[in-house]
Amino acid sequence: MVTFRIESGARGLTTLVGRAVALDPQAAARAQQVPGGVDVFVTTPFDAIASRRASGTIAPDRSAMAAKDLLVALQSGSVEVGPARPAAWPGALPPADGFVLREEVPVGVARRLADEGRTLARQFAGPAGPPRSLLDSVVLTADAEGADPVDVPMRMIFACTALGLVPGFEAPAEIPRHLRISTCGGWTRLDAPFGSVYRNTRPNLLF
Repeated sequence: MVTFRIESGARGLTTLVGRAVALDPQAAARAQQVPGGVDVFVTTPFDAIASRRASGTIAPDRSAMAAKDLLVALQSGSVEVGPARPAAWPGALPPADGFVLREEVPVGVARRLADEGRTLARQFAGPAGPPRSLLDSVVLTADAEGADPVDVPMRMIFACTALGLVPGFEAPAEIPRHLRISTCGGWTRLDAPFGSVYRNTRPNLLF
């Protein structure tokens, strides 16, 4: 049985997990204890994972579970989430540290790109959703003048906006208004004001 005791941050985490389940009822979640609390990761239909941090404890550490089970526990205030489901998680978790900041961009850029992408998706989407060519299209290049530029595909932007990680125009003024693009090995990370999105461009076979 997975148990998750939250001290603070339940509201934002509930929003993230709820949106993940709305996108994919079979979404998986995985939680990892870190010095600042617990990082909770969820799968998405965009071949990217997203995370948000809450204060609390998870047992067993690095547990995988059904996202819908976690959502029910969060909504009810229960510390018991349900059975661990290690087979549901698609691969390794991103590194807990070691990411190097490559560039910061205004969140308005991500919002504009997502709006344009949604328009294209409505025009060209089939029964399986947006075409892979659209999801794989590079819409941002961080550190473009450097020796190792970072390509950010539309699928990461879609994940960031679909999960509500980017603040709207009505958000309080103190909420940051930028995205941070970082890398660590084959991982690319987008840090948004309300969470992070990760994508691994290398084979991700180790649990």
